[in-house]
Amino acid sequence: MGCGVSNTYNFMRYSQEKVTENEPGSLVNNQGQTTVRRNVQYVNQLLMIPHQGITTLQEMLNNSIAKYGNQPCMGKYEGDNFKFMSYNQVNEEAIHLGSGISNLNLVKEVQEYQHYKLKLIGVFAKNRREWMILDWANIIYGCTMVPFYDTLGPESIPFILDQTNIETMFISGDATKSLIQCKEKHKLKNLVLLDPISEQQIAELKNKGYQLFKYEEIVENGRKQIVQPVQVSPSSVYTFCYTSGTTGNPKGAILSHSNFISAIASTQATDAGINSTDVHISYLPLPHVMERLIILTMLYTGATIGFYRGDPNLLKEDIQKLRPTVFASVPRLYNKFYDGIKAKINEVTGFKKAFAERAIRVKLENLRSEAKYTSGLYDKAFQGVRDLFGGRCRIMITGSAPIQQEVIDFLKISACCPILEGYGQTESTGLSFSTGVWDPKSAHLGGPAANTEFKLVDVPDMNYTSQDVINGIKTPRGEICLRGHGVFQGYYKDPEKTAEAIDDAGWLHTGDIGLITENGGVKIIDRKKNIFKLQQGEYIAPEKIEAIYNRVQGVAESFIYGDSLQSQIVAIIVPQKDFVEKQAIEKQIQGDFEQLCKNPEIIGLYQKNINDYGRANKLNSLEIAKLIHLEPQPLQNFGCLTSTFKLQRHIAKQVFSKQIEQLYKSQA
Repeated sequence: MGCGVSNTYNFMRYSQEKVTENEPGSLVNNQGQTTVRRNVQYVNQLLMIPHQGITTLQEMLNNSIAKYGNQPCMGKYEGDNFKFMSYNQVNEEAIHLGSGISNLNLVKEVQEYQHYKLKLIGVFAKNRREWMILDWANIIYGCTMVPFYDTLGPESIPFILDQTNIETMFISGDATKSLIQCKEKHKLKNLVLLDPISEQQIAELKNKGYQLFKYEEIVENGRKQIVQPVQVSPSSVYTFCYTSGTTGNPKGAILSHSNFISAIASTQATDAGINSTDVHISYLPLPHVMERLIILTMLYTGATIGFYRGDPNLLKEDIQKLRPTVFASVPRLYNKFYDGIKAKINEVTGFKKAFAERAIRVKLENLRSEAKYTSGLYDKAFQGVRDLFGGRCRIMITGSAPIQQEVIDFLKISACCPILEGYGQTESTGLSFSTGVWDPKSAHLGGPAANTEFKLVDVPDMNYTSQDVINGIKTPRGEICLRGHGVFQGYYKDPEKTAEAIDDAGWLHTGDIGLITENGGVKIIDRKKNIFKLQQGEYIAPEKIEAIYNRVQGVAESFIYGDSLQSQIVAIIVPQKDFVEKQAIEKQIQGDFEQLCKNPEIIGLYQKNINDYGRANKLNSLEIAKLIHLEPQPLQNFGCLTSTFKLQRHIAKQVFSKQIEQLYKSQA
């Protein structure tokens, strides 16, 4: 896998049209959309299970215990290195934990979703072994995990408590601080502590009416009286994944056992090739579907998982100790690695610098022509980079947001291994597209997962159609719609939002605009919905922000833009002329209105006002623009508004493309 496959790019394809006749909801003979496309290896039938007899996560774990029982499974940092529990030991503790939960009646069965009887249990902690052992116990005893995390925001936690009516939460010491700040506890009454906490915290939690248990107490209780496992079905609800709200409360995506089983099968159908010799470091947030899917795939294959210590500052040391063979990350962190590696190379002088520059040039040429990742001689120039990732990384994965081509190509040649780009949403169980090791081109999605079919639907308002031609070549463009075994069951207690996401034919509308590449892959080029992701993977709702900015003193209009390759938003602000001129007089600044809009002191004043007003109105740090362009002309003069004075973002993006580019350059 380390060496690319020469001259394959010209004839290898990611997808092809699905052969179908009069299928309900089919695109055949329909206008305004492409034909349905599938992975070239699964054109006739989408992949549902990894192999016969594994239709639920419960069956998957039983299979892994039987095959890999004595092999190391989950580890955490103890003393000066990682210590591991075997698959058998993890399973035993999960049985004891689940039995203890049952014996103490900590989870009640409720019938709150269609015909399902749900047993909901919360967890609020960073990645750790106990988190996954609880997940394992839930799989055995048919409970549904409801993960919480701090970035949901203080208002979202009570909302989820109210919507789910959970009575028991497993919680880390750090997370108790967030819970104490919540005004409402709703039906939550039992807290299982994963860490020791102070006497003051104990008193505060008890004053709020919580009953406290220790994790070890629950396990010990179950050890004394073991309860028989509960059989689950493929349609059983495995977990809720709450996505950060963009214009309101978070939405709880309902994901079943079959959703994840098909996603695991599809992950194994990619070039990742996870196997029992692999080692993975878990630090990406477990409440997010990407890390959850990676962990479950590792468990299916008998691989080893080490959990970081929860401190980003210690992650580098954790990597060195664990020495993973598979490394997954997001563009934001890869960009930091890239910047650090480039800085080190720039410090080199003389012969070493000349050798490094030649190594970069030759390896990039080989990568982009033959998808070749290694080179006996020139790999020596990057030994320090390989050591940075532990020294034995054979494959890397990136997801959650797009990554720049120059970054991913450089990391491929310096880490001397492939980096697979993946795309998926919470609503599609994390994997919908993946690139191949054989592909020399970067910065695209690759082809559809083995459990997924896709189509592109025209978005005429944005001039994207299935009949588009670019440079003389037919290049279908439109909204990416997905269908298959990975598509979620809906949003919990929110039929309206569910209907917006999934149409009557079962198609999940992603809101992402894509084009089909010459070899059947997909590349994202725009966003249909008025939300976007920043480099951190966090969603931004520009309309909400603009509504607040437009109330700032001196602001007439605003346009918020964010690039998923960038870590900040930019703001195009149309200032009120009389306010600017008044400030200029007070500050003794000379110039006409257009000149004043370029004055650093005036721009700084607007930045301060936006910062102060934004924070007063509970905008977070990512929603407060530090990159501002003051535009003296109203947006209407540029044709950016509809007849009803609604902002047309795709036009505004084009109109202010130079200003946006300049603002992002100014932060470099």
